[in-house]
Amino acid sequence: MNDGAYRDTPQGNDDFGGQRPASPNPYGNPYAPHGWPADAQVPQQFDQYGQPVPGPGTGGFAAIPPTNQANQPNQPNQPSQANQPSQAPTSPYGAPFGQPPVDGQSGQFGPTGPLGPAPSDEGKRGGNGKKLLLGAVVVAVLAGGVGGGVGVLVADRDNGSSTSASVAAGPTETAQPAAAPGSVQDVANRVLPSVVSITVASGRQVGSGSGVILASDGVILTNNHVVQDAERVLVSFNDGSRAAAKVLGTDPVSDIAVIKADKTGLKPITIGASNNLSVGQNVIAIGSPLGLEGTVTTGIISALNRPVSTSGADGSTESVIDAIQTDAAINPGNSGGALINSSGALIGINTAIATTGAEGESGSIGLGFSIPIDQAMRVAKELRETGKATQANLGVSVRPNSDLEKPGALVASVVRNGPAAKAGIPDGALITGVNDRKIAAADALVAAIRSHAPGDTVKVTYTVSNQSKTADVTLGTM
Repeated sequence: MNDGAYRDTPQGNDDFGGQRPASPNPYGNPYAPHGWPADAQVPQQFDQYGQPVPGPGTGGFAAIPPTNQANQPNQPNQPSQANQPSQAPTSPYGAPFGQPPVDGQSGQFGPTGPLGPAPSDEGKRGGNGKKLLLGAVVVAVLAGGVGGGVGVLVADRDNGSSTSASVAAGPTETAQPAAAPGSVQDVANRVLPSVVSITVASGRQVGSGSGVILASDGVILTNNHVVQDAERVLVSFNDGSRAAAKVLGTDPVSDIAVIKADKTGLKPITIGASNNLSVGQNVIAIGSPLGLEGTVTTGIISALNRPVSTSGADGSTESVIDAIQTDAAINPGNSGGALINSSGALIGINTAIATTGAEGESGSIGLGFSIPIDQAMRVAKELRETGKATQANLGVSVRPNSDLEKPGALVASVVRNGPAAKAGIPDGALITGVNDRKIAAADALVAAIRSHAPGDTVKVTYTVSNQSKTADVTLGTM
């Protein structure tokens, strides 16, 4: 038996040892394949100009019986197809040869083969077995990192000799229109040289991610989980060149890292702002999903200030992202790449995607998350200058709130002489707001505080004994 496709043998036997009729089939093979009658007569076929085409035994595709088989001799195992239009011969994978794939079909070019490392179970989860938890409904995965290497399948036409021809109905135009200023095409052309692909290795594990160029001397911003535990880092640039890189600093809390490539003369990305974004705003994501360098996707900002928690393999929470949510397609390998506005300015660092939670499934479902650039750049500046980063601290510990009718973050305890204690916030307070942002749960409070820098003063709204109060709190450092 072969790998599942029937083959004809000189003796006329099928793969199970049975005798096969020695009658010509429509493909010019003297042995009829399974499901075809040995002695079926094929009617004369005509091409689109009314001319007869070769019959059986030619080795071509012209003599395949038409799909309309209402008046054909009995054929075993063939469904009735009366009153159906004739169709072009199809490949074993569903779509007609020589034509684009039909909706719902795939693989018209035959078997595919892997290019690059094959996907591993760890790679499907995004790297290092870590995941993001968003509420209790969906699971998001970190899109890249060591162990997160993923293979890419490419279509390769099989050995079939089919061809297709057409007659030009008029003049042809091969020139493409110039990119209109401000169009996606224009913005992508300007930003692509500032986005890189990152390959990391640790032992025998290989992963991939993306990054953005901050300085012409090779300083690059990416995610912590892309380069975490990496022993070797290689950066691929838009012009096709590559260079080794070293890690300058990482911060697991914010999931930000800074590396420096051994290359100069680079084009830094334009830094935008994330404190004035709007839901519905057009955005563009650029990165290397599945190792496909320089991939551009578009979408909108779906939500702002979305708290998204990352957790390690032991279930402990490692970071809470105050995320920009977008429906621009983000996939494994996009991590560390750019989310830009319609002017080409960097507004976020693509970090994670939500999934349905099914084991082994991790791909874009229109729920992607990015770290706001204001937060990312503050951390990146500290990492570049000192190799480590600081985070804002409210000075409280919180626990889940079981009262669904009163949303908020329930304070379990207040740190003595901490920022909250100095502002008069007591144990048992229910925090419901930070500045103008509503707080519905503990993760939302953590995300809101970490979106600020140590030393910032914020207005905290809370309730005690059903009385609403406010306090101005100067955030500390953790």
